[in-house]
Amino acid sequence: MLELVLVRHGETVGQSSIRLYGATDVALAPEGEDQITAAAGELAGRRFDAVFTSPLIRARRSAEIMLATLEHPPIEVEVIEGFREVDFGDWEGWTWADVAARDPANHERWAKAGAAFRFPGGEARAEFVERVQLAVGPSIEARFAAGARSILVVVHKGVIKAIAARLLGIPFIEIGQLARLDLPLAGIRGLRCAALKQAWTLAP
Repeated sequence: MLELVLVRHGETVGQSSIRLYGATDVALAPEGEDQITAAAGELAGRRFDAVFTSPLIRARRSAEIMLATLEHPPIEVEVIEGFREVDFGDWEGWTWADVAARDPANHERWAKAGAAFRFPGGEARAEFVERVQLAVGPSIEARFAAGARSILVVVHKGVIKAIAARLLGIPFIEIGQLARLDLPLAGIRGLRCAALKQAWTLAP
């Protein structure tokens, strides 16, 4: 059995829980460090053959905390450039209420356009998904092909959904409808498959 454990980073300075911090490199808050330490406790006794994270400090720090807390062989956290969160452009740091009030026309377009929407001054949703999913092959899939049985990935909510969409074979726009993948900060979700080239499923 192959297993991929996906973890969302903890709360940040500036409150990622309510604000759109994608490309902005905000630090993990003390509250977030506590959240990630507690999440690591849920994985007590587990061993991972590889640990991947994003270049952004909130994800890297979360991965470092988890690695220091878990029992594990001597492995390093590997940073994957393609696992950055989406760039929200002009909306960076705003809440969704701010978006609706300050940029109502684009907020309406965002609600209707789906994957075709480009965040004003930022990244198109489809480009973001493609970027993340292209990075899955040389990192996650390549490591499983090399013999890994269990991999830990500590990243961002949007990145988790894009990875899961690729492995589960579900369009990204439909992944958003799966409540089990709408992870809270420091949330954990596992994916499993019996062997390479076989279907992945969400772990119970």
